Amino acid sequence: MGDTWPGQIRDAGVLDLLSNENLLYFPSGTMYRYSNSGYALLSLVVERASGMAYPDFLQARIFGPLGMHDTLAYVAGGREPPHRAWGYTQGEDGPWTRTDQSSTSAVLGDGGIYSSIDDLARWDAALYDDRLLSDDSRKLAFSPHVRVVGEGYEAQYGFGWRITGDTLWHSGETVGFRNVIVRWPAQRLTVVLLSNRNDPEPYRTALAIGALFLRQPQAAAR
Repeated sequence: MGDTWPGQIRDAGVLDLLSNENLLYFPSGTMYRYSNSGYALLSLVVERASGMAYPDFLQARIFGPLGMHDTLAYVAGGREPPHRAWGYTQGEDGPWTRTDQSSTSAVLGDGGIYSSIDDLARWDAALYDDRLLSDDSRKLAFSPHVRVVGEGYEAQYGFGWRITGDTLWHSGETVGFRNVIVRWPAQRLTVVLLSNRNDPEPYRTALAIGALFLRQPQAAAR
């Protein structure tokens, strides 16, 4: 995009950028590299397949049926996120400044979703039954398809989930926000950490919180 991109790019703009590229990092399907652009393209696939705008599809098929009343795909000029938390970044000399939106914040396929802990708990619960996904779709999403490399930990990647041992998880960040969800499906335990600050990275903190609940009683007694 370059450092002087005017305004905010949207999902269709990502497709326009990609259509001008003629090189790949590697042949498709041979390696792993996380791609925000790939998720932007998926949102366009959803729109083409459903005949609905992506925010409307999410509301009709996920947020509405699950009672996620404080969750939306944010579009400037549309409905404002309820109880909105603004993003902040700490400067080198100490003070915090609001850094809530960037040139890529309007892309919805890889982000732009405002939610709450209560709503995400409703969404997490629905991943255990057939309200959102069939058994076959759930198996596909939570099964390893490619090995994660270059990210500092051993993991596989499913459909939108990193798979590490007995956990399913994903993190996400944008200017002023760092978030993570970690699920231990066998124990029916999920930790969600949402932060409206640019630092620190929340994954290790979420694991530490989960360990408090997974600790054996005798270990806790010692």
